[in-house]
Amino acid sequence: MSGAVRAAWAKSWPFVGGVEQWLPLDQHLADSTDVAGLLWDDWLADSVRSLVASAVGDACTARRLVRFLAGVHDVGKASPAFAVQVPRLADRMVRSGLRFGASVTNDRTALRHEVASAAVIERRLAQCTSLSSSMREQLSVVAAGHHGAYPPRSAVAVSRLDLLGEGLWVDVQHLLVDRALRRSELRWSELDGRVLPVAVQAALTAIVIMADWIASDEFCFPLLPVDVLPELDEPRVSESGRAVEGWRRAGLPRRWTAPSSDVSIENLFARRFPNLGTPPRSVQRAVVRAASDMAVPGLLMVEAPMGSGKTEAALLAAELLAARSGASGIFVALPTQATSSAMFSRVHDYLQHVPSGTEPRHTLALVHGKAALNEEASGLPSIRARTVLDEEPREHRGRLRPLVPVAEAWARGRKRAALAQFVVGTIDQVLFSALLARHVVIRQLSLIGNVVVIDEVHAADTYMAVYLDRALAWLASCGTPVVMLSATLPAERRRALYDAYESGRAGSLGVGAVADSECLGGDIGYPALVATGVAGPVVAVEEAGLSSDVAVRRVDDDLGSLVAELRGALRHGGCAAVVRNTVARAQETAAALEAEFGSEAVLLVHSRFLDVDRRAHDRRLLAELGPRGERPALRIVVGTQVLEQSLDIDFDLMVTDLAPVDLMFQRIGRLHRHAGRPRPVGVALARCLVTGAEWKGPVPVPVTGSVRVYGALPLLAAAHVLDAQLDGEPLRLPVDIARLVQDAYRPDLPPPAGWEAAWEEARRANRKVAAAQRKKAATYLLDPPEGRSLFGAFRGGVGNIDEDSPEGQACVRDSGDSVEVVVVVCGRDGIDRLVPWLADVALPLRHVPLADGVARLVAQCTVRLPPAMVLDPAVARRVIEHLERDRFEGWDATPLLRRQLALVLDDDLAADVAGFTVTYDRRQGLTALAQAPP
Repeated sequence: MSGAVRAAWAKSWPFVGGVEQWLPLDQHLADSTDVAGLLWDDWLADSVRSLVASAVGDACTARRLVRFLAGVHDVGKASPAFAVQVPRLADRMVRSGLRFGASVTNDRTALRHEVASAAVIERRLAQCTSLSSSMREQLSVVAAGHHGAYPPRSAVAVSRLDLLGEGLWVDVQHLLVDRALRRSELRWSELDGRVLPVAVQAALTAIVIMADWIASDEFCFPLLPVDVLPELDEPRVSESGRAVEGWRRAGLPRRWTAPSSDVSIENLFARRFPNLGTPPRSVQRAVVRAASDMAVPGLLMVEAPMGSGKTEAALLAAELLAARSGASGIFVALPTQATSSAMFSRVHDYLQHVPSGTEPRHTLALVHGKAALNEEASGLPSIRARTVLDEEPREHRGRLRPLVPVAEAWARGRKRAALAQFVVGTIDQVLFSALLARHVVIRQLSLIGNVVVIDEVHAADTYMAVYLDRALAWLASCGTPVVMLSATLPAERRRALYDAYESGRAGSLGVGAVADSECLGGDIGYPALVATGVAGPVVAVEEAGLSSDVAVRRVDDDLGSLVAELRGALRHGGCAAVVRNTVARAQETAAALEAEFGSEAVLLVHSRFLDVDRRAHDRRLLAELGPRGERPALRIVVGTQVLEQSLDIDFDLMVTDLAPVDLMFQRIGRLHRHAGRPRPVGVALARCLVTGAEWKGPVPVPVTGSVRVYGALPLLAAAHVLDAQLDGEPLRLPVDIARLVQDAYRPDLPPPAGWEAAWEEARRANRKVAAAQRKKAATYLLDPPEGRSLFGAFRGGVGNIDEDSPEGQACVRDSGDSVEVVVVVCGRDGIDRLVPWLADVALPLRHVPLADGVARLVAQCTVRLPPAMVLDPAVARRVIEHLERDRFEGWDATPLLRRQLALVLDDDLAADVAGFTVTYDRRQGLTALAQAPP
């Protein structure tokens, strides 16, 4: 039988044509066993190891189990259905005695090898162990899911024995299982009476996938010449020299161990943030104390004013929670790519002062679609995977296209989040951990070994909240601490976040019932901290610190009134912000203000600029209005919601469209933000002018664009609760923040007299939209972390999805403004070029791949199409069909540009696209005007 085992194959290269190299199945299983042990020893976070150990009794048993599962994950490749794929290798197996019928060639796709592996494992364990049927199921599901999806339980009951194998095939399969058992030294008695919760099953699957991918990397674990048939050696219990060298080549960083600290909070802040120059604030002290005292694993929610130092406090809290929980890193998630990139610099600075343990430096990743364009983001060690295939990919069937193994796609770029100790990215990375997508367990592994910090959590809308709540349940079930930051949260949302986390935590602790969170309702005080406690949430309310008054006043919604207000306020100079709720209003406003104040005084910022121009705007804003900025004598910044997120900038005067009250406070948080700054006479006092509504009637009427963005009810509620301030009563910050936000989001908030009809109509519309969003989000929502096993957990999933693709973002964000294009200029000479202000570079012919440097320049020219071109499905289809006529086939060879649509403009930076006149202007951004029908 040893000859048959020796002939069983796992890998071949090339897959098409004559095979030149191969890897025996037993060798691949041995490599995977050893890599799993090395992952356990050197890379996996202590918190993840504890998660597995808690289910099986101790860490030694857990390590042996991990090695065993990695050692059997591919035993199903010793089956006719798999073996027949490569004729030369199949013939060798036939000559060794492993025969199969003619029908196998035609029907082989009816049995995938991971399902065959699960069937073999269950059959062998039933024969030679006394393990319960549920434990056998919980072990086999790991092998069944190692290609990223869990089949239904019924699939393991294989009826086609001609595909699975009989006779000698069964003997070979069982011998491979037995050899894995001997390598791992696992004793079945150690698992008697044990239960593997689904969170543990998911973690084990992710570890096995990682081990498989590394062991499949031909750079780390070379294939053999096809004519070499190694002897069947006695199974080793220690790592082979081949495995040790392969692990070295993989270059994964060793786990980071957070330092324990017994110094005072003041000294800790001084060590980690030496450039602050000020002692920690009261809120910051409270956050650090809470992280030291709260239950672990646990959730810490921080509601504190804008500019109060929440970020620094959260990083320190995460460091302390990592030391207490065994997490080996910190994952910081923010609402957008822009805010993530801004946060990356702050985390990078922080890490310069954090001990790196046994590694010479920390590994830090920025993970979003534009991360490769961030000059500060350092490279990470990568797993270099070549096209070494063990299953014919669907892409190859019937058409030719570049093949990119899943392992390679995950090993480069933002997918390397799973490998880094410290990660900064968008909240999408967290939301995707609750999406029914292939390899979701790997996405979870990139989170569960860290402390997860979610900044600006209030930015998650109803649709995103569905995924966020489920992600929190999974994180809690895996023992992952989470820190959430917000200026303020509505009470209903605060309770929902806490309950979502506690549902997973209670299940992991075997408690069953979730602790009562009724105390989190209503106004709990401000600033406030909510932390997981032994018997329920622990609420701490801190001193508000220095307070300030802001004068709030209505302004008519016409450009003449706006110009008059700005002329009066800025007569002695100053820096003002005008925040509009839509890009179109911002563009119209900027054009009018340029005509009055001159183009040098006005700067327009919004989301519909080229990426290169948006980043230039951010740099300019920070250079002029940041903490150490050199302020111009006169500056008017017209912008959209981009001004309310993360950038640490200060304005002397704020003008804003009416918006939901919590977002109004975000915007006001940029007003007189930097204390002690000298200000011109006309803006010496903090003032916020509110426009964007018709104020003269009995009921305020928000402008149509604002209603389209936010809905009417949050806008009416904001006008209602701010009525006293709009009538002249000072807005006291931060004292009034929590009270007004809670009032605005009260489900039973009564309307003012005379508003009843408009209020009820808005309420009905709001409920309808929210219900539709929840229903739509639930379509691809991962099940909660409960049940006996993960078999069948991926019914109807979205498959392989890229979170930065339009399809991926549409899964976790309910946004119509999601079609991204790359702007290219094609002049009268017919030559494609970059926009002239970026670089005078002519692009090669469209079928030719781009050089790396040119690809990076092209990738900086991305912009999103306006809603008018994409919201209506029929219109969007016509637009995309038009854009696909200008196909740049060579871009598909570049990860930064793969599958990107191009928007080709003429020398005047204009184009006719499916009934729209599209133009780009460096001052105005992208505009699209619908053409009159012919």
